[in-house]
Formats: sequence, structure tokens, C-alpha cells
Amino acid sequence: MAQGLHLSKATNDNGFGQFRTFLAYKAERAGKKLITIDKWYASSKICSVCGEKKEDLTLKDREWTCPCCGTHHDRDVNAAVNIRNEGLRMLAM
Repeated sequence: MAQGLHLSKATNDNGFGQFRTFLAYKAERAGKKLITIDKWYASSKICSVCGEKKEDLTLKDREWTCPCCGTHHDRDVNAAVNIRNEGLRMLAM
């Protein structure tokens, strides 16, 4: 059904929404919290060391160096660190 021309996005969104519902239920049942961050959080554009935001980063840039502190980042690893930090920040609120 996800291969269809008109229903594919709606079907996939619905499936992911249901997955999040199940995940939240399982986490609550295990005494854990499910923390979700904003869909538009710029996790790969923010330096995980100094917090500087590189606005001109494009999707094809897989590695970049922070202009402020000079740290060299792998885009995916940097995004993972920033997502973890944002989740921990939200948990502390």
C-alpha cells in the first residue's frame, strides 16, 4: 500500500505515528520516558562542541569544520550527539 501514488505518504506517516504510540506505551509500562524533539531541530547544523550554528550547510556536505572552534564534524555523528544533548536538556526541564 505504501507503493501507491497518492496514499504512500499518508500510509507511512500513519505507520510511524502508530509505532510512536506503541513505543510510548511500552516505555511508560517499563517506567521510562519517551522524549521527542522538534522535527525541525537543526541537529546537524549546530556544532556539538561550542553551539555555533552553520547556516550554509547543505545536504551533500557530509563533513564540516566549525568556523568558530575549528572542530571537524561528521554530519551524522554530530547530529546524534546534538539529539542526545537536546533530549537530556528536555528531560531536565
